[in-house]
Amino acid sequence: MGVIQVAEQKVNPFFEFVGKVRAADTVALRARVTGFLQERSFQEGGVVEQDQVLFKIEPEQYLATLAQAEAELAAANASLNRAQVDLARYKELVKAKNVSQQKVDEAEAEVLVQEAAVQTAEANIDKAQLNVDYTQVVAPIAGRIDLAAFDVGNLIGPESGVLATINRMDPIKVAFAIAETWYLELVQEDVEAKRQGESVDEFTHVPLVRLPDGSLYDHAGRFDFIDNKVDEKTGTVLIRAEFPNPDRILLPGQFVTVVIERKEAIDAVMIPQAAVLTDQGGGYVLLVDAENKIESRRISTGQRFGANLMVKEGLQPGERIVLYGLQKVRPGLAVKPELSAAPGDPMNSATAESVMAGETNGPEDGDARDTETETDTEAVEGDAPVEDPSEQQSPEAIEMSAEDRSGGGQETRAETR
Repeated sequence: MGVIQVAEQKVNPFFEFVGKVRAADTVALRARVTGFLQERSFQEGGVVEQDQVLFKIEPEQYLATLAQAEAELAAANASLNRAQVDLARYKELVKAKNVSQQKVDEAEAEVLVQEAAVQTAEANIDKAQLNVDYTQVVAPIAGRIDLAAFDVGNLIGPESGVLATINRMDPIKVAFAIAETWYLELVQEDVEAKRQGESVDEFTHVPLVRLPDGSLYDHAGRFDFIDNKVDEKTGTVLIRAEFPNPDRILLPGQFVTVVIERKEAIDAVMIPQAAVLTDQGGGYVLLVDAENKIESRRISTGQRFGANLMVKEGLQPGERIVLYGLQKVRPGLAVKPELSAAPGDPMNSATAESVMAGETNGPEDGDARDTETETDTEAVEGDAPVEDPSEQQSPEAIEMSAEDRSGGGQETRAETR
């Protein structure tokens, strides 16, 4: 019967969620004046720069309106000048009592009227100039532009809708929702780290992205938004992370897997998944105590790292658990254990093999399986038989059914997805 000694290993706990890629900024271009599209000066699907002219609407009618407004301003200035001269003349005449004070008052009022006319003309010029400027649709941001909705020669205007859309691609954002229980766990870890005096600038975890082909995105991100409320319908909290996107690999609207990983590894008790049994009461292991007797121990498991499971509660480093020969022992039996080598470092596959957010509560009954094989040599006190060492097989071949020899009941070995 083969046993292993429980030990702590360095692991980086992580969680996975489905996220949707969003552009950092999105601008829908629209025409603000009506006219025929005269020019389209960009490559569809290409990169445009800020303030680059993208569409040009024929400007002739708006230039004519601007010239008319300028002429009206000149006429208003002439009328104002005449009114000011008349006012000065009347002020001199009233001193000699050649005109009444009423004429002076009328001249002052006329000056005010002409000043208002000048201001109106200036406002008309500004309006006409705006319309001329609106004949050129420019890019308010730098980014990547999509297909144009209209070709050159079409009549467009404010009612035409979106001409094209620009998305700022670098950096880019990924939005995802996590259950409020996960949110509390992440926040509580940050609070606990601060209480222990650790330097925590933002969060103890960092967001990563797994692409649709299963590969990890090269750049790590940062959290830039956490909603201030829980969605009452779904019980989730909206979170958004920002990622560098210099190669334009991530595109808006793309669905990706967001991996939230702890920045620094922690010490955790790890055991092989094959050593975990399950029944109606949950997961448990068979333990060899100081007197070399078998003991059943309930455990609480967490994440899976490759072929190993994290144990949250129930085991301490240094204890021995049965890994090979599970079908030959039962609680209370005295055995002669043989110490076997522990499985490899789980961090070798921690990032490559992960669990979804709802799959961290340990093994499931539905995934249990029973297989028959031969076991390592064991010596059981009393009437228990001793097997021939020549029949011992390799650990790879030793996946046993967990049939209870005493009561005919069945124990199943858990296999976490």
